[in-house]
Parts: sequence; structure tokens; C-alpha cells
Amino acid sequence: MLRGFAIAIILLGARLAIADVPVRLPPGTRAEGDHQVSGRGLRDTTDFIAKELDRRGRAADRLGPYAVRGVELSRFVSRSDATSWLAIHVVRIAGKTLIYFVPRAGGLDENARTR
Repeated sequence: MLRGFAIAIILLGARLAIADVPVRLPPGTRAEGDHQVSGRGLRDTTDFIAKELDRRGRAADRLGPYAVRGVELSRFVSRSDATSWLAIHVVRIAGKTLIYFVPRAGGLDENARTR
């Protein structure tokens, strides 16, 4: 019974972590540490995120996909100050497609930003 309870808590935590993501991600995506792991490949994941950003009307520059030293990468850079994220990185390395949300610099007052 304790094992079943522990599994339920882990699954609930994973579901809550995905719910906190600012952009809807492909089905089968799961939280893993400070990033998300997509169940799809780089191209499918990148296309899914691009369509989702277009659907929501989020202005973002799309860079890639391109490969550097055996790592494939696509990036979305926000053109709006209204988003909670500055960039979304989609990385394919060692057979896994990872998604990272780069947060905007927050919590700094205007004086700290100009220093």
C-alpha cells in the first residue's frame, strides 16, 4: 500500500510539473529535473511548439534546427516582454529530445538592471 501511495505522489508531481509549463507540449512529454523530455523527435517537437506558439499568438523567432558537435538544437526566442520565458531550447542528444524553458530575468529592480 505504501508503494502504491509513493507511485501516486510521483505521478501527481510529474503532472503538476507539466501543468506549470507556459506552453503546451507534445503528448507524452514528461518532467525530468529542470527540463522536460519529449516522446517525439526533434523535428516533431519543434513543429508542435511552433504551431502552439502561433495558435496562442506568441511572437517568437525560430532558430534551427541545426547541429553542433553531434547535438541537434532548435530555439525559440520570445519577441514579447509579456511571456514568462525568454527562450525555449529543444535539444536532441543521446537519443533524447529535451525541452528547456529559459526564464526571463526577474526579481531585479530597475536600478539593478542598469548597473
